[in-house]
Amino acid sequence: MHLALHQKLLDLLGERCAFDAPMAPLTTWRIGGPADCLARPRTAAEIGEIIRLCNAERQPVRVVGAGSNLLILDGGLRGVTILMRQGFDGFEAKIADDGTATATVGAAMLTAEALEKTIALGLTGLEFIAGVPGTIGGGVRMNAGTSRGDFAGALVEVEYVDADGRARRIPRDKLNYRYRGLAVDGPFVVTQATLRLKRDNPADIRARVDETLAKRDARYPLDLPSCGSTFKNPDGDYAARLIEAAGLKGHQIGGARVSEKHANFFVNVGGATAADVLALIEHARQAVYKQFGVWLDPEVKIWGERDAER
Repeated sequence: MHLALHQKLLDLLGERCAFDAPMAPLTTWRIGGPADCLARPRTAAEIGEIIRLCNAERQPVRVVGAGSNLLILDGGLRGVTILMRQGFDGFEAKIADDGTATATVGAAMLTAEALEKTIALGLTGLEFIAGVPGTIGGGVRMNAGTSRGDFAGALVEVEYVDADGRARRIPRDKLNYRYRGLAVDGPFVVTQATLRLKRDNPADIRARVDETLAKRDARYPLDLPSCGSTFKNPDGDYAARLIEAAGLKGHQIGGARVSEKHANFFVNVGGATAADVLALIEHARQAVYKQFGVWLDPEVKIWGERDAER
């Protein structure tokens, strides 16, 4: 990183700017090399200035929330990585006389916390994120969801900072969502989202959420570090079924293993590197294609440099 950019980031953020920062503790896989620069902005204006500085120096910008759908490679991340964990945690609900409601939620708020706040208010509509790790911003950006729904179906509008560093607001119908993704060019840093809800009995909402959480606990290997689902489900089928049918449950490379409990969860059983995970991902893709003619598409985002030598 250029010395001039280094100093400008320090001037902007002070101690909220760290260099050669460890990233493994900030991901749910507990894997990955360091970031050249880890920035912790607290306002949309600071995010905008970071983006403008990086644009001027032709440095890449990435955004990390809870790190729950992310594999950072062993060589780490070049440029600036924005960590959305400070500020951006507001929550405001508005309830109309007819029982319809909205909640405007900061991008850094954990999905679990946002869900609990809506339950306490007797508002339904976010049960689809029960048990889904991550932040509201990450969920909006990646269209996180379950069989109960996704963010694309719940959004009213999004506030974000664009690729030129400008704070913007956009309604849901202007966003190009797809399965587990949002089609945009360049940085799209979500700062808050407004979600559509409605009144319901809190006890009924709680019962639905508890049922979902119990099913997830029974089905998924939540006791080991993972990214959640490693692959997207192909049309008309399930990645876990294909991986299991290929005989890969329990298959291990280094410290990375295909979970015996759920085949689409690749877990870190201790000391796994990103190279281990990448090798396991490729092995699973090849095995499934060889047996079933289906190329699995990773759901996890893979960032950074393979080579640990910097």
